[in-house]
Amino acid sequence: MSHTADVPLEAPTMIRLASAAVMAQLENDKLQEFMETVVLPTPLSEELFGRFRDKWNYYNQHGAQHVERLGPPDGQERVDQGNLDMIRQVFRVWSDSTRLPLQKLDLTGATIDDQIFVDLLHAHAPNITELDLTNVTGVTDLANAYLYARSTNFPMLTSIRMTSMELVTGHQPRRKNGIATTEFRSLFMLGEEALAEARGPIERDGIRSPLSPSSMEIQEEEDMLIHEQPVNPPLITARAPNVRRLFLPRTPNKRSTIDEEEQNTHVILSKILSPLQKLEVLDLSYWSKTDDMRCLMPLSNTLTCLVLYEVPDLYHAIPSICQMTELQVLDISQSNKDTGTYPNPVTTLNKIIVSLKKLTHLDISSTNLATQPSSHDNPARYRESVRTDICGLQSLVKPLKYLGLFNCESASHVREIPAEVVSGDANEDQVITSLKMYKDRAGLLQNVLNESYQLYRFGNSNPLTRHTEALHLVLEAMHRHLADSTLQIAGSASLFYIIRKVDMNRDTKRRVVSALLSGMEVHMEEQVMVRNCCLSLCQFEIPQDILFDYSRLAVLLVSVLQHHNADNLTQRIVVFLLNSMACHVEGDQKVQVGSYGAIEMILDQISRKHTANICDDVMEVGWSFLWNITDETPVNCELFLNANGLDLFQKCYEAFKTERELVRNMMGLIGNIAEVDALRSQLMKDDYVNIFCALLTSQEESIEISYNSAGVLAHMVSDGEEVWEKLTVCRQEVMRKIVEATSTWKLATRRFINYRSFRPILRLLPLYHAYASQHWAVWALANLTTTDGEKYCAYVRDEGGVPLLQELVSNPITTQDIRHLANTVLDNIRAVEMKRINPNWRPDAHPTTTSPVFRPSYVSDVEEEEEGEAMEEEQQEDYINVDFDDVAVPMEY
Repeated sequence: MSHTADVPLEAPTMIRLASAAVMAQLENDKLQEFMETVVLPTPLSEELFGRFRDKWNYYNQHGAQHVERLGPPDGQERVDQGNLDMIRQVFRVWSDSTRLPLQKLDLTGATIDDQIFVDLLHAHAPNITELDLTNVTGVTDLANAYLYARSTNFPMLTSIRMTSMELVTGHQPRRKNGIATTEFRSLFMLGEEALAEARGPIERDGIRSPLSPSSMEIQEEEDMLIHEQPVNPPLITARAPNVRRLFLPRTPNKRSTIDEEEQNTHVILSKILSPLQKLEVLDLSYWSKTDDMRCLMPLSNTLTCLVLYEVPDLYHAIPSICQMTELQVLDISQSNKDTGTYPNPVTTLNKIIVSLKKLTHLDISSTNLATQPSSHDNPARYRESVRTDICGLQSLVKPLKYLGLFNCESASHVREIPAEVVSGDANEDQVITSLKMYKDRAGLLQNVLNESYQLYRFGNSNPLTRHTEALHLVLEAMHRHLADSTLQIAGSASLFYIIRKVDMNRDTKRRVVSALLSGMEVHMEEQVMVRNCCLSLCQFEIPQDILFDYSRLAVLLVSVLQHHNADNLTQRIVVFLLNSMACHVEGDQKVQVGSYGAIEMILDQISRKHTANICDDVMEVGWSFLWNITDETPVNCELFLNANGLDLFQKCYEAFKTERELVRNMMGLIGNIAEVDALRSQLMKDDYVNIFCALLTSQEESIEISYNSAGVLAHMVSDGEEVWEKLTVCRQEVMRKIVEATSTWKLATRRFINYRSFRPILRLLPLYHAYASQHWAVWALANLTTTDGEKYCAYVRDEGGVPLLQELVSNPITTQDIRHLANTVLDNIRAVEMKRINPNWRPDAHPTTTSPVFRPSYVSDVEEEEEGEAMEEEQQEDYINVDFDDVAVPMEY
């Protein structure tokens, strides 16, 4: 499979490092004091302001409880409730423009009140060049009046972006304070005047006023505005005469936020635009009731770029638009064709081309303007036109630099398109262009992501080469539109096929994982979304690639099991992921996973399967997860026992005792419990012991079940005769069976097991009162040091096993078999140490002083090779079989 290289990693800039260093002091009580005295250059001040804004936004959006539980995504620092006030105070510090200057004031996404907003704008007004108020909430129309009362002007401001209309629709008249609405005119309500009167006595009594000095100033301005009638302050655009770029898109699906008393869009836009004599770029996306757009006429000599995306019924405004003869960029695209239908499309497009001779960029996506001519809609062709198969563009004198044709039926598939760059769905280049151009437009972007999914899943006749570029564009789309479930579904489906073809670097892997986790977190109820994300996560190295957000993924996977227990495929994937997470991590992370309820949820899934009499991947891998999550983790063993895990073990064994893989996993788990001294007593029941003894002779495919059963019993008999008195099973008989089973195992058998420590085994060596425990323990050490001496000989040596083995060899009461096995372990250790000193050293050339390596005569080299092959097949079968082509198809729009 061919792969494309990822974008190269870039070192962070000095400004980012410096701002990050300040943010790292968030827990420091002296941070606010530091910020109130520091003097920063403009670039660093803007970078640090952006970080505090993002922190403020995230905290306001998710709340302290959510942040404390999961932490911010994408590596942001954790914020607790105690820091909220400090963040707010630090946010206000930027009202001092002398120490913390800002030229680009970006408040994107902020929830802010009039007081802080006006303070910030007034402080930086003389130097602001760019003002971004996209998705700002909390600001009212009084803010414009407050700015007017302070005589705040913006002489350097050249660019304004805002989605809230409060600053450009004027100050709405307020009723006098103390008077309710008409329906309740007979009631009297105390208002701001009463609060102002009460302020004096409150402060004289030594109690802090509910209004801060800055809020008192705002309040006095409001009193003035209300009582000094009439007050009709000029809009913010009237105080920014040098603005050249105005981005004023309405919030999608919220076009009716302007007071219903002002339904004349022409009047509103005229008030906004009339002061802007130098305006070159104008974005009025999502506006409605625009009629003929005659409000644009005063800008006909300056406007070079006009964006009217998702403005309905634009066919009324075409005559006005065609008089904007300086236009170079015109965007009249729609999200769907319902609002993009023109009565005479070919004639209309031809009129635009003939009238706007300077046009270089045109977007007519999701309209019918690129349709074929009809008998009544077929304009004359311009003599000096370019070659094109789109009839409405035949009057072009030269090709366009960009043409948007996405969702224009088959227009993007024609052979002759008069444009250097085209957005559409005909090939990879057009889809990539569409992802770039429509990244902020959820309506179009959903359809583009659908095309991306189809393209990268099935391909086309041309080779696909831009996977890396597509990957980062899809990631950006998912990040920008996290709340849109249909877009997230389409994006996750595209990601699944794209990431297969990109050699992702560390940072890109983190971005992809974070995007998938955020999508699952926000849209947990969407089964398709959850499945897509889980399938995509299966393509990463687990747990290595997700360690940076290990806890968050564990919580989400457990939540998926709770919400989607009826979807078998999703269950299989989630259990597989949880098992992979538990296999190769240390105790602390295992404890974390257990603390989130994963053990109880897996047991619940297993119980459901048992009730349905089904033994499938979910059940098998579920027990494998429990085996891994309890390994050397007593607290998780206890959680398993407290959830009636042993009862479920017995039920599953009785129902599916012939399922060898299942029984092996279950006995591995029971072995972990048997190693915990404080919990072993819960295994002391006749029913359990009889099961363990019955499994001692189970060697149909491998010795794993027999070995695990013997290990469990070896730990149980090590506790002495007294703990067996309440059982009917005889301890001596059990020990005899352990030794008998152990003696039948081949010492050179390679094991499907991965020990991290030998301490639970070594503790059994000195127990002469439990010779069966010794026999099993020393056989285990001999087996592991024989088959994987490079790894396990060091375990024995480093954990104090050598003196214990030497004691077994020298003690006269040691059985002959145990002494022989102990010598084998010591010889294996010596051989590994000698080979490390001299790589050419051979044991047959240097006989040992103790005894030769124990090698039963009945084990042949051929048998060893067969056992190795069988083990490899068993390992392969242990992985869940997921058909990755089962990724869900995104919804059709």
